[in-house]
Amino acid sequence: MRERIWTFIGKHAGGVQWRILWATQPKFIVGVSGLVRNEQGQVLLIKGRMWKPSRPWGLVTGYAKGRETWDQTVVREAREETGYVVKTRPEPVALVTGFKFRAEAVFLGEFIGGTYRPDPKEVLDAGFFDIDALPDGLLPSHRDLIHQHRHWFKGDDDGRAHAEREADRDHGAEAGDP
Repeated sequence: MRERIWTFIGKHAGGVQWRILWATQPKFIVGVSGLVRNEQGQVLLIKGRMWKPSRPWGLVTGYAKGRETWDQTVVREAREETGYVVKTRPEPVALVTGFKFRAEAVFLGEFIGGTYRPDPKEVLDAGFFDIDALPDGLLPSHRDLIHQHRHWFKGDDDGRAHAEREADRDHGAEAGDP
């Protein structure tokens, strides 16, 4: 009987069905990070003003806004935090859940240009670092992401395809794959 009622509501009052789902389902925020490289294969890192003093360095990161695709979040955050223009690939290279009402998505990006203008409210410093000489105090999860995608920084896109296949094989069940 419930199924018939729900189907009726869906056919005749789609807006109502959406509102019911909105009211009854948990809401999530989406944190988005970018593995941004320059022409030399270095990674763009931010030294955050509000991050722990013991771990001040991390990737370009921020929360997605409404009506913004997640890859656009990286572009916006890079410009806001550093003044740099970046271009991202549209597909995420990592999706992490398990946090309370938060999900994390990671995208590959390339430095296009711009003038360095750090946002003084959020950023103490920013710069490009060789992936074999990362600064102390880098968030451990970001260090892991950089190393997992070192082929991206080295310009080996064939290695990227191999790494993605390996990640899918290793984590397929967690992602809901059969």
